[in-house]
Amino acid sequence: MAAPGLMYARRFSNPLRLRLQVLFARAFEALADTHRGQATAFVLRLRGRLTVEEALDRYFREVGVPHAMEQTVRARTLIALGEAASDLPEADARSAGGWSNLRPDQLIDALRRRAQHQEETSLDCRMAASVSDEAVAATHVEMALEAVALLADEVTADDAIMHYIRYFNLPSVEAQIIFRRALAAWSEQHPVRETVEPLAMVCASTPTLAYSSRIPLGLRVVG
Repeated sequence: MAAPGLMYARRFSNPLRLRLQVLFARAFEALADTHRGQATAFVLRLRGRLTVEEALDRYFREVGVPHAMEQTVRARTLIALGEAASDLPEADARSAGGWSNLRPDQLIDALRRRAQHQEETSLDCRMAASVSDEAVAATHVEMALEAVALLADEVTADDAIMHYIRYFNLPSVEAQIIFRRALAAWSEQHPVRETVEPLAMVCASTPTLAYSSRIPLGLRVVG
């Protein structure tokens, strides 16, 4: 997260600063709860491939859980898993021992199976992390919209979203995703009002200019 001083970059009133603190605290709790749910699903999906501790460490790396939130997410995930955590099968340890007694052809086959197992595990991790990334992004967007609503009388919508992003110190790629989605969601909720009258109404309301009739010119016959 960013330093708390970023909250006071603008001269907000004291009551508004307090409300911002409460909002950011709620956002932290919402994100921690989202990570807890996603980390639990991540561990269960990779059971039999990774141990619980390995799966949690992999989740923190793949999804990018903030360091200040890791212990909270780890504790809540273990509590959510409960007794099931100790009952989960350990990582597949085939060919873990006795390789020195294998024939060359068996050793090559074992190495090939192990490489395939690691590739499949990495793919499962990436797919599970992608699902988690979407869930975390949705939580960020929801809380960023609350920040926009709270600061509606002080700053513009895009400025409020950037204020939220700076506070949580989001990486550049994630920050762009959150900014665009939040701004798009806010735009859908608050469509731009029509400021220009339709052309037909403009034409109908335009007063017609009264032109004076031409002075009739008579030709005199000179005889």
